[in-house]
Amino acid sequence: MREDSVNNEPHKKLSTEQRTLLIKSASYASLGIALSLVVLKAWGWQETASVSMLSSLADSILDVFASAITFWAVRYSLLPADSDHRFGHGKSEGLAALIQALIITASGLYVCYEAIKRIFLPKQITEPEIGLGVIIIATAATVFLVGLQRYVGKKTGSVAITADAIHYQSDMLINLGVGLSIILTSWTGYTIIDPMVGIIIAIYVLNSAIGITKHSLKILLDHEIPLEARQAIEAISLAHADVCGFHDMKTRFSGNHFIVQFHLEMTPEISLLRTHLILDEVEAEIEKQYPGCEILIHADPLGFAERRDHFP
Repeated sequence: MREDSVNNEPHKKLSTEQRTLLIKSASYASLGIALSLVVLKAWGWQETASVSMLSSLADSILDVFASAITFWAVRYSLLPADSDHRFGHGKSEGLAALIQALIITASGLYVCYEAIKRIFLPKQITEPEIGLGVIIIATAATVFLVGLQRYVGKKTGSVAITADAIHYQSDMLINLGVGLSIILTSWTGYTIIDPMVGIIIAIYVLNSAIGITKHSLKILLDHEIPLEARQAIEAISLAHADVCGFHDMKTRFSGNHFIVQFHLEMTPEISLLRTHLILDEVEAEIEKQYPGCEILIHADPLGFAERRDHFP
């Protein structure tokens, strides 16, 4: 998974109410489908004795925990700022994504363990038709959920929902792999196919966890927002007729909005009142492109010598 596949740019047109409704809908769907798939796959595993089905069941059980964490995190992240959290609660989405990555890692390692054990203790798959039916239903439900989550992630910029979508994308491949394993093993009689597919699934799952971990750490460790957004904010600021210079920009992504601070240079003759109005005007233009962006601007007189950041 590419590191930039998680959407980290808040959408530019949604109202707070629309964003909240979309995020809550996606989190409800995730938890509901995860619970349903656990019941379905548990029955399928009992009927087939397939290690691939067991690996898929284990992944779905962990999905319930991951979806529950997402369910909590997105609600917490939507809480308004308060006296103890003056920057809001958005970083909870980054924390949820990190916990999801740890859960996914545990799932991948468990699948590896079961697959290796089955290589040395082979067992024939029983009732392959039931197993295949279970996988078809699970795959259809997962495709629907991923489509919903990707739409919501793109529209809202929610890191937790987007990470959950990446997680369930891996589940789609897991389901397809399990289905292929059941078909090939039952047709050929080669029991080695089942655990080998399980190992391939585990490797893919672990790779997905690495990508989610990298992005969640960017949020939790205050990584700069994307270069394109930083350049856009600088351009908007310098476009104001009374702004003569721009420097010392610092940014971070809270999980659901940008937090930005920078210095603007203006001629020393401008009054304090006019300076204040200029800063308000610049902030308003930035917020048009990045709604919810939290902005702190320091005004400097043009030509005033001061220590500046050495970062580009």
